[in-house]
Amino acid sequence: MNVDPTASMEEAAQSKKTWLSLESRPDSPVAAIYDRLPFPSLYPMQEVAFDLGIVAHNGDVELKGIVLQAYNGHQLLMEQRWPAHVLQRRTGLDDLSIEAGSGLAVRTVHLMLPAYERMTHVEVTAVGREIAGAGQNVQSVRQVMVSYHEQQSDLHFPVEGTWWAIQGGDWSDFHKSEVYSQPYAIDLVKLGPDNQPYRGNGRSLTDHYSWDQPVYATAGGKVAYVCYDMPDMLPGAIPDQAMIRGDMRRILGNAVAISHANGEFSYFAHLQQASIPVHVGDMIRRGTVIGKVGNSGNSPGPHLHFHVMNGPNLFIDQGLPFQFSHFSAGGQFFKEPTSIPTRMIIVGPARSTSS
Repeated sequence: MNVDPTASMEEAAQSKKTWLSLESRPDSPVAAIYDRLPFPSLYPMQEVAFDLGIVAHNGDVELKGIVLQAYNGHQLLMEQRWPAHVLQRRTGLDDLSIEAGSGLAVRTVHLMLPAYERMTHVEVTAVGREIAGAGQNVQSVRQVMVSYHEQQSDLHFPVEGTWWAIQGGDWSDFHKSEVYSQPYAIDLVKLGPDNQPYRGNGRSLTDHYSWDQPVYATAGGKVAYVCYDMPDMLPGAIPDQAMIRGDMRRILGNAVAISHANGEFSYFAHLQQASIPVHVGDMIRRGTVIGKVGNSGNSPGPHLHFHVMNGPNLFIDQGLPFQFSHFSAGGQFFKEPTSIPTRMIIVGPARSTSS
């Protein structure tokens, strides 16, 4: 049964009692299902990530903990309890007090559990205590509805040769620190004949095997976004914030987004400056070269960043889980869409370039 906190909040506000309100970002996060992997697994898994905001009203509150319960309808699938000391580690805050009218953010609430039954919602309960007055306990509950996306596009692996997924769709992926657009992004680094990502000390861009590698459109569609003018940084260099120019999309450097006309947009980032031959509005086919791997934007070294969204606008449109097809891993070729986890080595087939 859905909980509508509106009535209780209004009653609390009218009586001037201290109370908490909760909100999630995204409001309805998209969960991922990992049921097709390049290697045997114990069971299918599912995961979801969102940010949680907790606001105090009519009085200061000390947060004592939160309870996370994942449900399929009325069936409880999992429960986690995060007491104050866990929240302190998660937030980096020693003081969990919330002044009236202000809030506290718990970033990247991440749940991963078996996927025999899909989550329909996550029930979040926040528990605190009034700092002043009678020191009454304060509690609030919110249901975060979870949605799922059935992939429509057959996304062919976008590069050729041997690549290492330094980040992929699982709990160890740092992309989940940005829960809105990039929770299921993947970072790919090309490996050389010595199974290393670069020659020598890697201080030069040309030391990196990923550098200057062609990037191919995963599927046909219409080019919806292009950024092409950002300089390539030396490995390890921190980009000048002036290059962002007030457009946070530029944090991913030179990039291309392609609409596949089905609500799915492929997003390729950290491309090489002036290597992008396509323009917004171009209709392109799968396999079209859309640029070369570079090191533009906020990038520690040459690599390809890829993710899928339900629109072309970073931090505005929502990230979607995805699977690649047409790649080899562990000596097997995968023609059907398959999940690529972090740290897997993948081989993309050789192909002829087209434009």
